[in-house]
Amino acid sequence: MAVLVRGAHVGGVLDDERMGDMLYLLVEAEDAEDAHARALELGRAASDSYEDDHGSTVTLSVIGMADLAEIGDESPDHGVEVYSQMVPTAPSEMVVAKEELTVFEQTDEADETV
Repeated sequence: MAVLVRGAHVGGVLDDERMGDMLYLLVEAEDAEDAHARALELGRAASDSYEDDHGSTVTLSVIGMADLAEIGDESPDHGVEVYSQMVPTAPSEMVVAKEELTVFEQTDEADETV
């Protein structure tokens, strides 16, 4: 699994003051070198753009990798651990309410109408 880091670019320049994100992607490969190359290839295709509140176009694009880990021979099935990461803060600070989990977030239908 590749952990790719995307940064926000405005006018083609990385803006470290803006929020970025991390993508967790499964990569099928023969060995570590092949996995690295294939992950970077996936990263080049993982750009998204949006317009911010000030009318600037912001492009999220991969700036590098945070990790590349072998999942192992087990198929990714129910309950199989695919990634683990030590956290640099109190673990309780990372816990959110059920309603705040991405899968449960409500979208505002008014934002979807054009």
